[in-house]
Amino acid sequence: MMDRIDTVGTADTHLLRHRIEQLQLDYVHALDKGELDRWPGFFTERCLYAIVARDDMERGQELGVMRFESRAMLVDRVNATQHAAVFAPRTLCHVLSGTSIEAVDADGIRSRTNVAIYQTSPDGDTLLLMAANYRDKTVEIDGKLLFKEKRVIYDTLRLPDSVVNPL
Repeated sequence: MMDRIDTVGTADTHLLRHRIEQLQLDYVHALDKGELDRWPGFFTERCLYAIVARDDMERGQELGVMRFESRAMLVDRVNATQHAAVFAPRTLCHVLSGTSIEAVDADGIRSRTNVAIYQTSPDGDTLLLMAANYRDKTVEIDGKLLFKEKRVIYDTLRLPDSVVNPL
């Protein structure tokens, strides 16, 4: 049974939202600085990371641009991106909204954060890569919040370029 967030005390809700927003900021700052080695550390060992179009998600087809189901798979992606993949380097810039806590239960904290992700190419052109939202399930392990699930659900109908780095 899932408890609605309104069953949590107001002070607890504010603290929880603040902690999750700080996790989101740490996450996007690592990605924006190109610190891909840090990316897997934001997740639990058994996790889900997926980038999926909103219309596919609404049809129950969670096929996507990327899908990984463990921290080990995230590490593999980092290694492939840094050592095997051939692509023009690019810089990302995430712009986040505030986070909405949707539910808290024994399995974790469900939250949603809107995000606009901009990409700058080597020639200096910046464009909107995607408008999306993060739909997350976060858990606390040894006093630290980690993502158990992170779905990047994007609205953009046509991605302007290949998606190489995690978002």
